[in-house]
Amino acid sequence: MVFEHVANAWCLELANSVPDRHDADRDWLTDAETAGAWADSLGFALADPLADAERTALIDLRETIFAVFAAHVAATSVDPRALRELTSEHARGLERHGYIADGGAFRRDWPSVWDGPALRAAFASSAVELMTDPRLDRVKQCPGCGWLFVDTSKNRSRRWCSMEMCGGRDKALRHYRRQRAEARG
Repeated sequence: MVFEHVANAWCLELANSVPDRHDADRDWLTDAETAGAWADSLGFALADPLADAERTALIDLRETIFAVFAAHVAATSVDPRALRELTSEHARGLERHGYIADGGAFRRDWPSVWDGPALRAAFASSAVELMTDPRLDRVKQCPGCGWLFVDTSKNRSRRWCSMEMCGGRDKALRHYRRQRAEARG
């Protein structure tokens, strides 16, 4: 299975683990095998398949992260409960995976093999970092599929999750409509 990763932030990759936010029939986290392959595609090698409770907790975190950043993009108020949930998950992650000294610098003490709580800690930490990062004003939502992404283009002009997915489809649809309008006269 091929997973698209276009968000430029771990937390938004989790939010995008539903292939189409407008048609949520598919979900990369609903079964252990697909969830494991999805996590592996992001570089998170799981020690064991995620249990049902771990996947449910990850899905809950995904929806919290999506709610926070989608509200930010839409310039609407963010649900304070979502921020509390995200903060709590981040704090649990800091308790388990704090910081270590590494060659004159400091870094998070992430595991080499991941489990459900470590995954949630990584995604919650990514969300907290993005919420306080200057790149926050570059977070956008694709009008085609609803995915969230950090626009890293120089002129901040990125509109879609990717040209291969929604951008090409949108351009083809506009071309078709133009051709039809010209044919009508």
